[in-house]
Amino acid sequence: MVLQRDKAVPVWGKAEPGEEVVVEFAGQKKTAKADASGKWMVKLDPMPANAEPQVLKAGTVSVQDVLVGEVWLASGQSNMEWEMQMKPDTKADIPNTTHPNLRLIEIPKTVALTPQDDVPAAWARSAPESAASFSAVGYYYGLKLHEELKVPVGVIQSAWGGTRIEPWTTAAGFDAVPELKDFAASVHAQSPGDEAYRAANEKHLAAIEKWTQATREALEKKQPVSAMPAQPATLSAGSGTPTALYNAMIHPLVPFAIRGAIWYQGESNHGEGFVYTDKTKALLASWRSVFQQADLPFYFVQIAPYHYGEENVEILPQFWQAQRKCMEIPNTGMTVITDIGEVPDIHPAKKKEVARRLSLWAMSKTYGKSEIDPNGPLYASHAVEGGTIRVKFDHAANGLASRDGKPLSHFEVAGRDGIFQAAEAKIDGDSVIISSAKVPEPRRARFAWSKLAIANLMDKDGLPATAFHTHWPVDPDQGENFARGCTWTSSDQNNYGWDTGLTDGSWASFSPNCYATSNTEKFPKHVTIDLKQARTINLVSLGAPEIGSTKTVAVSVSADGKDFKEVGKHVFDLGKATRAGITFPDAEARYIRLTYLDHHDKMAGNFPASFAFTSEVEAYKVK
Repeated sequence: MVLQRDKAVPVWGKAEPGEEVVVEFAGQKKTAKADASGKWMVKLDPMPANAEPQVLKAGTVSVQDVLVGEVWLASGQSNMEWEMQMKPDTKADIPNTTHPNLRLIEIPKTVALTPQDDVPAAWARSAPESAASFSAVGYYYGLKLHEELKVPVGVIQSAWGGTRIEPWTTAAGFDAVPELKDFAASVHAQSPGDEAYRAANEKHLAAIEKWTQATREALEKKQPVSAMPAQPATLSAGSGTPTALYNAMIHPLVPFAIRGAIWYQGESNHGEGFVYTDKTKALLASWRSVFQQADLPFYFVQIAPYHYGEENVEILPQFWQAQRKCMEIPNTGMTVITDIGEVPDIHPAKKKEVARRLSLWAMSKTYGKSEIDPNGPLYASHAVEGGTIRVKFDHAANGLASRDGKPLSHFEVAGRDGIFQAAEAKIDGDSVIISSAKVPEPRRARFAWSKLAIANLMDKDGLPATAFHTHWPVDPDQGENFARGCTWTSSDQNNYGWDTGLTDGSWASFSPNCYATSNTEKFPKHVTIDLKQARTINLVSLGAPEIGSTKTVAVSVSADGKDFKEVGKHVFDLGKATRAGITFPDAEARYIRLTYLDHHDKMAGNFPASFAFTSEVEAYKVK
């Protein structure tokens, strides 16, 4: 194996209670006495790197072929677990994986409800027989450090496909993040051995005893017996259970001396937005505490573009922003791979490049090579310049470029209506100038804002720019959406359970996550939204999904619900999820009415043309 250089190295084990254990390594001799439970530990003094195999002795146990160098933990879900032998390009490298001073250990996939001391795993020299089933990202990352630093490197793989972040986190980690207070309390209350769990079950036991007595009395009196009090929930041991993977696959490593961790996870949490930032804080609070390193380096991968079925295309970009916000946690770094994603495949093949980019963070931030900038271009600021928007980037000192030499892709702009249109983008130093003929007065911009976006903006070093939105999640131009959560009435109520979702803030474009009238032939038909009180508004945003045959929709407003004034209308395309913004002079309105004037003759999504589908309605007073 490899021990961590330049740090105190814990060595621990079990013996008979009170037994004295002598540990010898690299000229050091340390003595410990086992406590009442038989546990003992010593800490070897910090050592320089050493590629000469040495023997570590602890009592009567000897561990052969021990090196001193750099040790990293590689964790996450399937893209970290993904084996060298699973893709053609990595499989081709397996014959060349013989590196005696690169050592690998894979923690087997297992779960536990309480922290475990042991796990059946063994170190191996990097060789075809050990590397073939090892994490491709972990192997290439370790090899890159080995080649760059010229010292032995050990990589600990502890990963499990399809897992969320919560199972890798301790309850104390959740406690450390105020935003997760309720979640932490739930975990404590369901965790065997926890005081909260004990208290809940003691309370339940008292209730059962009371119920038992009452039941005996009821039976004696031939009266009905009441239901038994419900038992408090207990966490079930599974790969999705909070703390279960930490307990079984991380805790047995504690407190092994390591330099840092790399993390490739998020696909299973990608619908959570900024909650994931809080959960990452909890994960890091966990690991930094148990490994006794307050500044433990943590370099992670921003997950790649992927289709994710019928899911709204904006959910993944919102998650990307949550991952970017994780960079505000001290001593972290984010590797962006949007340019090497494969939209149909959630497991992109280019793991060697992923590992190389992760290693840039380590070389720059951990190993002092400050001349390396591991960041690609990051959105810094924007300014409206006439009919264009100038977006300035950080980490673009060496200049920006198009990866494929083609015009920059996946840039969009929007005006005061908030409706984005595809835009032209041109590089100007560390900025990009964005414009669209369809938006003469742009106010906001976004880039790669889609789960399908594989964009081509990069820096001169080849690192891709990170997706951004100049105004999400708070849009100061539009302000409060007065329609969100408001109720409505329909002239032609739907009886299929799809009469939902009109003002919930989601633009999901499939039933039953959208509003629908009935499929009667009666046109026009309408829906009227009650804003709860009179509001000054000048913009109504509405959308039609790709299903149904919604065509012309007129928007009217009213202060009293009786006299409506039309403020605009929009003709929607057939079979295409589209948003429209109806802008008008300031108007006092408590009610907004959408009138469906007609429909397309053809069907979309096999729904009768007489349905009138609407994905969402929002109302604003734009400055």
